[in-house]
Amino acid sequence: MKVGDLILTRDGELGVILTEPRLWEDCTEYGETWEEYYLIDVQFPTWIESVATDEVEIISYAQRR
Repeated sequence: MKVGDLILTRDGELGVILTEPRLWEDCTEYGETWEEYYLIDVQFPTWIESVATDEVEIISYAQRR
């Protein structure tokens, strides 16, 4: 996943990736990590949202140089 790739969410929303994937650690109230996943910021038609990488499918790759 790279910046500029066009993605489709499980809800059928189209968006463009704005950031490289970053590790997010979801912690319990005691600071113990119980789940790790990667987030990307995505530009949807009228909003920007952080989305887990396993929640989207790339449907078109941005041009690579």
